[in-house]
Amino acid sequence: MPQPAVSACRLCAILLAATVAGDLAAAERAANPTPSEWLHAMDSAFRNLNYDGEFSYYVANHSRVRIQRRQGDRAVSVTMDVARDDKVATFRIVHMVIDGVERERIVHLGGPRREILRTGSQVSYLLPLGEESFAEDALPAGSPTRLFMRSQDLAANYRFDFSGRTQVMGRPAVCIQVNPLDHNRYGYLLWLDEETGLLLRSELRDAYGTHLEMVQFTSLRLGDSVSANSLEPDLSGVLVQPISQGVADRPPPTVPDDWTVGWVPTGFRITDARVHDQARGGVHVMFNDGLATFSLFVEPAPETSAEGLISRTGATLVLSHNLAGERGGHLVTVVGEVPPETAQRIATSVRAR
Repeated sequence: MPQPAVSACRLCAILLAATVAGDLAAAERAANPTPSEWLHAMDSAFRNLNYDGEFSYYVANHSRVRIQRRQGDRAVSVTMDVARDDKVATFRIVHMVIDGVERERIVHLGGPRREILRTGSQVSYLLPLGEESFAEDALPAGSPTRLFMRSQDLAANYRFDFSGRTQVMGRPAVCIQVNPLDHNRYGYLLWLDEETGLLLRSELRDAYGTHLEMVQFTSLRLGDSVSANSLEPDLSGVLVQPISQGVADRPPPTVPDDWTVGWVPTGFRITDARVHDQARGGVHVMFNDGLATFSLFVEPAPETSAEGLISRTGATLVLSHNLAGERGGHLVTVVGEVPPETAQRIATSVRAR
């Protein structure tokens, strides 16, 4: 038996209900952003907001040296550990968008005076006279630059989860977990300002939940309270620009021909590669996955070296491996933000072509 046709009034009521339900769902999504949406808000906040604040950078130190010796057919190893210690450095960051162009100033406080100045994509280092060669040390390696991570680069290697709400510096904040999809990188906890999306605090943690680094704003001004005068440097010194800037149309970097790296974790790509000691044939290759970075150095082995040297400052690990071969002994060193087991596997995969 044919079903009766739906009346025009009934059809309008159904369409209206569907529209209202859709609007409510959209409003609910807007009121409860997903973790990915929060991270996109964080990206936008760092690029588009005016802010002036001080933040502190904490690291946990732990060093281990393993010395191996052979006794007959047996390999005997002795491990020495150096106790942990927390360190802290403090920085000021001023960021403004003026006439559509980002301008930024980062100052190292409480230590050797360093300033980083940025206009658009152009970066310069302001250093005391006589210290021009220390441009790359203007900020400690690692965590301060992680304030400016780009979430779109991370989704292939990390999962984002919502972890609740709290307060940072008296401001309502949401906590987002950035969990690695494998054991070859570290995870993060990020506290984002609910009003603006700005990252207020971050913790980098190992697989056991131990925090290795922490960055947190200790003071913050936003919007109209930020003065353009704060972008002007107050250090008299020498302005240095990185050599790599302004080099266009360079071919993608590759490992120098003399060497091959047999394994790196999925998601890491080469961002720089060069011969760093022409006379001795040393090479340096840098890898990045959008958040974590590590460097690989290969050079002729010195007369004395410690096999299995492991030193870690915060998340930055230094691991050495002696490589013997037909071309003589070489020392392979991995420096970067990867777990020790991962660094060991990278180092032992290096071979001469």
